[in-house]
Amino acid sequence: MKTILFCALIAGLVLSTTASAKTPWMRKHPDVSWRYLERWEKEHQWLTPAREGRIYFSRHEVGQARPLLEKAVAEGADDGRLLYELGYSCRVGGDNEAALGYLDRAARLLARDDPGHLYHFNALYLAGLIREERGEESQALSQYEEALHLRPDLAPLRYRKAYLLVRRGETSAAREEITRVLERDPGSGAANFFAGLLALESGDLTGAEQHLERARAAGVEPGPVLYALGHVSLGRGEGEAAIARFEDALEADPGNRDALAALANLSYREDDLARSRKYFELLSAREPSTARWHYNLGVIYRDLGLDELSGQSLAEARQLDPELQTLEKITPAAAGTFNRAGELLENRQPRAAIELYREALAADPFFIPAHYNLAIAYRRAGEGRRALRQYDRLLRIEPDYGPARINAGIIAVEQKDRPAAARHLRCYLELEPDSPQADLVQRYLREMRGW
Repeated sequence: MKTILFCALIAGLVLSTTASAKTPWMRKHPDVSWRYLERWEKEHQWLTPAREGRIYFSRHEVGQARPLLEKAVAEGADDGRLLYELGYSCRVGGDNEAALGYLDRAARLLARDDPGHLYHFNALYLAGLIREERGEESQALSQYEEALHLRPDLAPLRYRKAYLLVRRGETSAAREEITRVLERDPGSGAANFFAGLLALESGDLTGAEQHLERARAAGVEPGPVLYALGHVSLGRGEGEAAIARFEDALEADPGNRDALAALANLSYREDDLARSRKYFELLSAREPSTARWHYNLGVIYRDLGLDELSGQSLAEARQLDPELQTLEKITPAAAGTFNRAGELLENRQPRAAIELYREALAADPFFIPAHYNLAIAYRRAGEGRRALRQYDRLLRIEPDYGPARINAGIIAVEQKDRPAAARHLRCYLELEPDSPQADLVQRYLREMRGW
């Protein structure tokens, strides 16, 4: 009896051990001898890590696929397709560093062994996308170029390349990419929208409007198209038309923060303080931690005579930004124009700079540096009165801006405008009593007593 019991226990132990070692193939075929299947799988390499990992990958179960594919690579697998699937699995899992290494290896192997395989294109494109996200723009562009050699008519990749070229400031090259798409498909909504933005950036308002209207007709999401068309109207100096288009953009897309900011700024520029107040109040409610909105509201409340509300908003802005650095921050809508204007001013082309500074202020009328530089451009162009008015506009936004006070005072002296000169220079001394220029300011004030 003991022998029988012992044999039964041993048999149970063997059965338990072998059951845990069964492969998925064995479990699917329980009626077939497991010894036969084990030998057959070994001879045919049926479920090696590479094969099983790729089965999981084909089912989109990349979490299960990755460790098996990694094991296959560790055991010496050097297959471009397997490496691409492993790289893709890493990408989906958020491990971009590992993904990039596997994708680069996959691209090299497939370029040698099977250059026409879809995985070759995919490896190049995905590696380029990761490099773009990492800021490695030159390498990303190089990989996009390689991918386009394999699929030259793939419009989405040309959009990707064009977007990257725009980020690098190579707008002409970006325009060439979009033109190639439009040559094959003139009615493409996405390509026309992109072309419209590029035309708008270059100042081609007619071309921009044509492309944007085609994009709109092709069914591109209306919010962004209407917002861009608003800037076309703005570029033409059509303030009310721009406001109407921005309002349409906001109606189509209530979450369009750029349209909301454009409406707030443009209403202020058009001296519609009530409408500007409404939109800046919406912005400050939506983004309560943005000092700029609270500050702009404070300026508007002050202009409306609402001193208590003005004080509260300005205090909120200073609490969020004690140094009020927000007043010196350039907005995306004004950045390119402002920088080009600065180059013209440095190259002694003040009149050309004036037009661009005014354009920048149309996009953001609260941007202090544009006001300040526009006043300088007016003075260099020999228009002292307009320079003085521009400093007044700046000081309406920020009364304590010292450099504007002293410059306005000096111009007022030159223009023989004694009250304005005295007001600005005395304010400057109150703001900057220890300034190295204090003696010069006091001399101006003494000389004015003799006028």
